[in-house]
Amino acid sequence: MGVALVAIGIIGVMAWRWVATTQAPMDRTDMQRQLNEAQASVEGFLLANHRLPCPAAGTDGVEACSSTTAVRFPWRTLGMDSELAALHYGANRGGGADLAALPAAQDWPDFGLTFTEVPVFPALSPVPADVTAAGTRVNASYADAVALRPVVNGLDWCAVVRRLAANSGATGVLRAGATGGSVPVGFVIAHPGANRQFEGNNAEGASASFRFDLPGRSQDLNYDDLMLAVGPGDLSARLGCAVRLSEMQVAMQSSYAAYDTARVMQQYWSLLRFDIDQAESAVDGAESGVALAAMGLALATTSAVLSIASAANTEGVTAFIVVMAAVNVAASIAETVLAAQDLTAAQEDLQAARDKLVAGNAYAIHVYNSLADALDNAVVLDRKGLNP
Repeated sequence: MGVALVAIGIIGVMAWRWVATTQAPMDRTDMQRQLNEAQASVEGFLLANHRLPCPAAGTDGVEACSSTTAVRFPWRTLGMDSELAALHYGANRGGGADLAALPAAQDWPDFGLTFTEVPVFPALSPVPADVTAAGTRVNASYADAVALRPVVNGLDWCAVVRRLAANSGATGVLRAGATGGSVPVGFVIAHPGANRQFEGNNAEGASASFRFDLPGRSQDLNYDDLMLAVGPGDLSARLGCAVRLSEMQVAMQSSYAAYDTARVMQQYWSLLRFDIDQAESAVDGAESGVALAAMGLALATTSAVLSIASAANTEGVTAFIVVMAAVNVAASIAETVLAAQDLTAAQEDLQAARDKLVAGNAYAIHVYNSLADALDNAVVLDRKGLNP
């Protein structure tokens, strides 16, 4: 019996300590710790899922996104301890900016433009392998960018929260405070305080429009709740939305500028091809001119020979005929020389046009690689989203 009494006594002491611990009022440090842990878990959920968690309908801690009256902290959905079940929580779901819904995918990172494939102009035959490789790389980079169009990430959510910040007075936006003085919030967390009772506007159903008080409300015998609220602008800044969206904007603008440069370069490329075609035609014409001049010289030479032979067998104006034949030969020689000079000039022009095309090919490779680099950078930023 003595042993049994000792055992009962030990169990009684343990039970008393447990009851005393669970019923003892929390100090302000513990309450603030719970609020901080709750905030960190909400923002961690946002980074992982590209949306805020929905409130829970009960103390089971499971978010209830279809409920319009849920106000409990979704501790189980967030993988937190059940001690946070006592908290209340709200996320903005109105004003055309539902922060707890998966946002629509934006047209990152290709700026929403319909890039057709970048053609590799056959300026030379065969097309240089390095030009083909650069063009192939551009098309592959663009394909990667297009593939990310339907993929939702934190940048898409940033676009929503920034829209909320720009239109925070819209009907249905979550607000904290009294009817006469409230502010818009992205999300809010309320702790019931030492008495474990929500008071003021934090009391569920206390107001048709507000369920939460402003942080920093003075405490008295009728109110000891602790609040944590994050406005849409502050929430955007905390997650780095401005920086990440700016980086993506720069990357997309760079892609856009590089794409324009590539298209202009392709037009210049086609002009270089036309210049070569014209130079080749000029060479063909000059070669024909040389051939005709050579034929004319041959005919003039033959005529001169015949004239001399005729002068040897005839009398009269033979001297004049010989002189004219000699003049014709001289003229034919001059035409042949001029035709040869024209051919040389045409060949030099053709070589100059081909040299320009070689330089154009090198520039095209640079432009293509710049476009591919810009697209690749935008793809990396898109995949990264809001993650560090």
